Amino acid sequence: MEPTRQANGAPPPAEPTGELLPEGDGPAPRPRRAALTGRPLFWIALVALVGLAVPFFVGRAVGGHAAEPPAIRIPLPAFELTDQRGQRFGLEQLRGRVWIADFIFTTCPTVCPKLTQRMKEIEQRGRDLGDGLHLVTFTVDPENDTPEVLAAYAASQKLPLERWTFLTGPLDQIESTILKGFKIAMGKTESSPGIFSIFHGERLVLVDKEGVIRGYYEANDEGIPAILRDAGALVKQR
Repeated sequence: MEPTRQANGAPPPAEPTGELLPEGDGPAPRPRRAALTGRPLFWIALVALVGLAVPFFVGRAVGGHAAEPPAIRIPLPAFELTDQRGQRFGLEQLRGRVWIADFIFTTCPTVCPKLTQRMKEIEQRGRDLGDGLHLVTFTVDPENDTPEVLAAYAASQKLPLERWTFLTGPLDQIESTILKGFKIAMGKTESSPGIFSIFHGERLVLVDKEGVIRGYYEANDEGIPAILRDAGALVKQR
């Protein structure tokens, strides 16, 4: 904390010298402490100093608690899929970066557009973390969501692909990565003869620089600040 200075930037006034008046009929000398505390400026400066100190220490306590990285640790098995450019992309390309994953399919009319908008919000609010934070979207319908379809979807949503990757691949590899790796549900049920409905988990997953899952979060007004807070703590962690 910087030393206290006056409003005009000048250093605090020098303390009284404490010189005593000559003996005689004049008033008795006052001790230096009494002379100092008797000045109105002393009490003004004291109140101002306390007002500055309290928020400082409270802020440090709260900020220190918020900066703690999450305790959960679930190692993510290695995977390699295909990104929206048609190139191989997997856990190895993500090492050294904190990343957040979600799971959608492009023809979903209900929850998936909301998940994409929440991820877009995370990207915008997390830009101060720079390249330390990356977003990854996995399709749960790889038979229809080809790299070209994913690229078109990202373009239609105006998503920044320098900080966001979309992944597809063979169905068995997608299922292994999502079900066994992320522990996120996905599948397809036949709602009527010949008509299938796709289902999947809606949680966002936070992964650290070593490829270890550090948390699952709801994509809502409580979950977004929480995942951004924890992602920031992991990005800053050495």
